[in-house]
Amino acid sequence: MTGNVQPIQQAIELHRKGRLAEAEAIYLRLLQSRPDDVDALHYLGVLRMNQNRLDQAIELVQRSLKLAPRNFHAWNNLGNLLISMNDEDGAEKAYSNATNIHPQFAEAWYNLGNLFRRKRRPEEALASYRRVIDSNPRFALAYENLALLLYRMGRHDLAGETYRKWLEVEPENPTARHMVAAHSDSNTPARAADEYVATMFDGFAETFDTSLARLNYAAPQILASALAEVVRFSESRLAVLDAGCGTGLCGPLLRSTAATLAGVDLSAGMLARARERKVYDELHEGELVAFMRAHPDSYDVVISADTLVYFGVLEDAMAAAAAALKPGGVLAFTVEAAPAEAAEDFSLQPHGRYVHAREYLRRCIEGAGLEVLQIEHGVLRKEMGVDVNGHVTLARKPV
Repeated sequence: MTGNVQPIQQAIELHRKGRLAEAEAIYLRLLQSRPDDVDALHYLGVLRMNQNRLDQAIELVQRSLKLAPRNFHAWNNLGNLLISMNDEDGAEKAYSNATNIHPQFAEAWYNLGNLFRRKRRPEEALASYRRVIDSNPRFALAYENLALLLYRMGRHDLAGETYRKWLEVEPENPTARHMVAAHSDSNTPARAADEYVATMFDGFAETFDTSLARLNYAAPQILASALAEVVRFSESRLAVLDAGCGTGLCGPLLRSTAATLAGVDLSAGMLARARERKVYDELHEGELVAFMRAHPDSYDVVISADTLVYFGVLEDAMAAAAAALKPGGVLAFTVEAAPAEAAEDFSLQPHGRYVHAREYLRRCIEGAGLEVLQIEHGVLRKEMGVDVNGHVTLARKPV
């Protein structure tokens, strides 16, 4: 297409490795000798996108498309650029051009599905995700987005079927395994696998706080208010552990009472966001039950906001918290509440989280040698416009 195959391939390889300055030099050198080199125009445009020089990137990709209008990769990249500029209609045309030219181009169908979901056109989004899977049965994100959209549309059976098809293709995928269990009436795991939790929250880290704000997420504030009734705040004298700290939403609420404030979480991505808050004295990547067991008699307060929703069986977690607390220390946590008529101690729901019965919490707490201070109702957040009811729970280790 250009006659300069070797240099352009070298530039693209450097580009993929993140050596942008070296790749840029080759692209520019090619364009100096051949201003209409469509590959150099296209990939320099992609590089400009990596540099966040979006206006230049769009101009370069559009120039390449005037010269090679059937380059479906360039149309797809133009769509990505236009999305970055919030030009949804322009992006839709670009992605549609890519799929019209190459009907089996899974990446463009996936981008089109995401765009339709963003534009609140769910049926078209469903059709696009299905085209992705038809074109590439191992495209994991298409299964996940398709299933999530079906779940939010109330089509739980189809969501479960999608997860099962995904698991057939990728039997070791932790998300597929967990969500198949969530859509099954049997073989409920005792807790979510660490790999599932870490993978999920690493993926959410960048958008986690803004997403929860849209859901009126209130668990950290509810727990801090409950703690204030039994713990002296504003004295900066206590050793506090935020177990499952995530991006650190509890941190600012606890700082005034903490002489030392530690956080532990499975997700490196979430810990990176927590670190940016600059309120924690220590942040540890690890599993919270193992961490608490490894730090006996160390904390005056252990708080866990909406983390134990990824545990079904709670006996080990309660015992570990009891071990980690100093005599007189307080455990504070939230879990989602099982319906009052539920017969089970806990159950795994189609959204992938566990719900727990109030009396089961009491048995677990008392079985760990702790004293129940409260198990109160609280609205933790909204999901699809509906209140998510929880148990706001406090317990004390005897002196």
